[in-house]
Amino acid sequence: MYDPIQKQIATDYFQQRFPNDGQRFVAWYLRNILFRDMNEPRDDITDGADDKQIDALIVDDDKSLVSIVQGKFIQSGTLDAEPLREVFSSWVQIKDLARLQNVANQKLARKLPELAAALEEDYEVSFELITIGTLSEAAQHDLQTFQEELAKLNENEAFDATIHVIDADELRRRYDYAIEADNPSINYKLPLAGVKHMYHEVAGTPVLIAALPLKECVKLPGIKDGTLFQKNVRQSLGTSNVVNKGIRSTILGDKRSDFFFFHNGVTALSNKMTLDGDAPIIGITISPMSTFDLLLMLA
Repeated sequence: MYDPIQKQIATDYFQQRFPNDGQRFVAWYLRNILFRDMNEPRDDITDGADDKQIDALIVDDDKSLVSIVQGKFIQSGTLDAEPLREVFSSWVQIKDLARLQNVANQKLARKLPELAAALEEDYEVSFELITIGTLSEAAQHDLQTFQEELAKLNENEAFDATIHVIDADELRRRYDYAIEADNPSINYKLPLAGVKHMYHEVAGTPVLIAALPLKECVKLPGIKDGTLFQKNVRQSLGTSNVVNKGIRSTILGDKRSDFFFFHNGVTALSNKMTLDGDAPIIGITISPMSTFDLLLMLA
């Protein structure tokens, strides 16, 4: 990915608006992966002296999501744990916005009232480390530790936060996804051997209801990074709102056996569904504009 990105950030748009390749790389990510328009990246980017390990800050009201980006533009090689510590440091910084307002640079300070309003509305916070390189084995271990620590801290914090590392492979995958047609599709085969399922037709439309373990559902491409739900009108609102507190209560409470009936699971529209033999395998091509309905109920 380094060469195509280097070629793109050498164009007039990036050269004239951003002073160095570090900022140009972040701007490239904002434009091509987060779909910011031509003018928004200059306001989003907070990189510079006293940026407090926050290279860009984006508040997405449509998705109820705050993205805090840290970029490391290197030609090749591995990253140690230091960039991850910088990302974790930015999480610590935004927990005290009053102090951050006093020590942050002008670009970041200007964004903090918007961030404060988003946190008041229980927006989810996504910390993203983007890089052309790959994490060292030690850094991967630290990432897992940070993610586990965040998961524990989210129980008691005023906002939900996650950390994502967008390395060379993931960056390419997201870029390839971004440049697809307006209605991108996801191809996946879902084996149902040993899984309770029911096939039916409603007004000529095939419908399959399958009770799957959650661990199988999260294997669907696009679940972890949310790309499966890109066209969805409502994204995650975090765990601190009433609806998701109710979901969590069902999972952990004495009524968890009724989760199948209480919650709708994952609904994906599919334009192709095939059943093979006695141990069916669903071949799924998921598209936001498709007509067949695949309903996966979490068991």
